[in-house]
Amino acid sequence: SGPPPLPASTLRGVDSLEWVDGGEALAYTARDGRGRPARALLHTIGSHHTEDVLLVEEEEESCSLCLSTTKDGAWLAISSHSRDSSEVRLLPATEARGATPRLVAPREAGVHYFVEGLAPNCLLLISRSARAGGGSGGGGSGGGGR
Repeated sequence: SGPPPLPASTLRGVDSLEWVDGGEALAYTARDGRGRPARALLHTIGSHHTEDVLLVEEEEESCSLCLSTTKDGAWLAISSHSRDSSEVRLLPATEARGATPRLVAPREAGVHYFVEGLAPNCLLLISRSARAGGGSGGGGSGGGGR
């Protein structure tokens, strides 16, 4: 007989999405009036989209948001990227509802970074442009627990 069908939910203007909370919720980015993915929201399956929770809103017009989960499945990464910088906020992927996104490191001109899960910590992968001090650097532990 199998599980009952999921209630229909319609989300418009979605740019990227990730399942969280064991498939009970969906994190997604929504586009602003200019078509830029500028808001990250959390939708509980079966609820109306007007009940979705705002996780992050990117005010900087040169930046766009995207979502990913770490390979270990522990974290939802909400990344904000521009041509010359990035910053990432993390939520526990299994307990995203009710959690507050935590900034890993503030944006710095000339520096892009990415976060990958390495239980129980996170690994930062950092790339610096020549004008920000040169070269590319390795990561280190950081951002771990809740």
